[in-house]
Amino acid sequence: MKKLLALALLTLSLSLLAQEPYKVTIDLTDVRTDQVPVEILVPTIESDEVEYHMAKIVPGTYSISDFGRFVVEFRALDAEGNKMEVKRTSTNRWTIKNATKLARISYWMEDSFDEFDGYGDNKIFEPGGMGIDAANNVHVMNTFGFVGYIDGLKFNPYELTIKHKETVYGATSLKRVKSDATSDTFTAENFNFLADAPIMYSEPDTVTQNIAGAEILVSVFSPNKKLSASDVMDNIVDLMEAQSKYLGGKLPVDRYAYLIYLFDGPTISNAWGALEHSYSSLYTLPEMNPKRIGQTVRDVAAHEFFHIVTPLNIHSQEIHDFNYIEPKMSQHLWLYEGVTEYSSHHVQVKYELYELEDFLTEMKGKMNAQDQYNVDIPYTEFSAKILEPANEAKYGDVYSGGALIAMCLDLTIIKSTNGEKDLQAVLREMSKKYGPFKAFNDDDLFDEIEEITTVEVGEFLRKHVGGTEPLPYREVLEWAGINYSPESSKMVATTGRFGLGVNDDQEVFVRDASGLNDFGKAMGYQEGDVFVSWNGEDVTLQSINSILDNHYSGTKKNAKVKVVVRREVDGKPKEVKLKAKAVLVKSSERHLLEPQETLSAEQTKIREVWLGSK
Repeated sequence: MKKLLALALLTLSLSLLAQEPYKVTIDLTDVRTDQVPVEILVPTIESDEVEYHMAKIVPGTYSISDFGRFVVEFRALDAEGNKMEVKRTSTNRWTIKNATKLARISYWMEDSFDEFDGYGDNKIFEPGGMGIDAANNVHVMNTFGFVGYIDGLKFNPYELTIKHKETVYGATSLKRVKSDATSDTFTAENFNFLADAPIMYSEPDTVTQNIAGAEILVSVFSPNKKLSASDVMDNIVDLMEAQSKYLGGKLPVDRYAYLIYLFDGPTISNAWGALEHSYSSLYTLPEMNPKRIGQTVRDVAAHEFFHIVTPLNIHSQEIHDFNYIEPKMSQHLWLYEGVTEYSSHHVQVKYELYELEDFLTEMKGKMNAQDQYNVDIPYTEFSAKILEPANEAKYGDVYSGGALIAMCLDLTIIKSTNGEKDLQAVLREMSKKYGPFKAFNDDDLFDEIEEITTVEVGEFLRKHVGGTEPLPYREVLEWAGINYSPESSKMVATTGRFGLGVNDDQEVFVRDASGLNDFGKAMGYQEGDVFVSWNGEDVTLQSINSILDNHYSGTKKNAKVKVVVRREVDGKPKEVKLKAKAVLVKSSERHLLEPQETLSAEQTKIREVWLGSK
């Protein structure tokens, strides 16, 4: 009886010990050459030796970051403040001796947005990095870049206190439990939750709005004030309302934060974009014309927001218990990125945010991109081995090939269930079964989807995702009354073979005239010409694609082509009229997608389930 009681008390003691939090303080008021101090009061340690880990790789990036290389002056201290023995065993690991005495860890953290001695060639993509900018009073904080964990204690809770100037506000999806003029304290259930929530401190430009049951926060840093949080919110409300309908009528989260950092000039990674999180997404974008920024945010947001389905509510064990030091990758990047990318376009055509032709153009573009990536191994193997150099170089195919898998899978589900289910219905069922706190087994996913749907769907996944059979575009698109041709050629009117550009005023201009053909030379295009009108139709950024498409397909040989441009003449802008007779040339086109005009009853039903009333 005494032994049982002792065991029960030991179990209770261990349970309480497991809840002891890390207490982290980051002081943004004490910046030295783009470095900030980090101090961590650690939970009680019962081992003689422990390792402190910084992340080597984080979910969503699929590339090695090695955040340990940004750590400077690492120290371990006992309760009296005495230095303890520490040995750095690798880029991201520090071994601490006599660890039962360990009370505190401290170090300085470098900024990844700027070069420093020892940075090396592995530049961090800014949405997954750390930006410390005291001069502009803005700090981009991916928490996984500032804070690590003691091996074996990754699931202890975290208390994160940020000291800051009175003039800034910290926008985040983290739970804020205490706040005053110069500090905020946030909590996270464990390291995974902490790592999943970036914070952006900047002079306040935020707006919140309740959309479909969720509190949506937008925070913007725009160095030259070209974009505001209100601009962004106004531009995404209809998108998010459509997304809520697409996801079953209500957003599956109670809060979501859009953190948008605009940079004035080049970035160290020479790239821009966003990184998704369960309750937020972080964007680093160039500060360009407000209309163009707004559309870019909208396009990227359409993708990033859908990550609340995959991987937040549907993910494998590899994602659920992510190994930040020696990661094992899931076989199902097609699900996490491909389905998300497909959904970002599918929602817009289904809820009339753009036309069928726009959707088909997007899918055609992904087919052409897939040809270039040429992933010739099963997608499951490609995903599991994505960190290998040969596969990492083709990572972009998850947004093209992965999206096309999702499109074909969606149609296969609709056809084989007689329209009773589609891909979104399957995802909703899986979300209910799993959710944020339960993972599926990587090897069982195809069987699970087959159980929810049909044998035909399981066969599709095994042949085209788990195998190397090409996706059956012609067959599945025919079900919905879309004709597919792998390649076709026809006579089209040439535009002259110039390079297009867009200036800061969102005007379309001739960026490159070095490759003009005979028709282009007859027209007399010059580099810098700003298009005003084409055959009487005003040229704008919104109209240029349709104008050129109409020219290609609707202009007859020797028809007069009249274009008005604005160019510099004697140092002054002047409108100049250009004209020539149209010339037809043979054009080859890959992956032609054309809606059929007359549909059978079955095609009508499948298209309506797939795309709505299109």
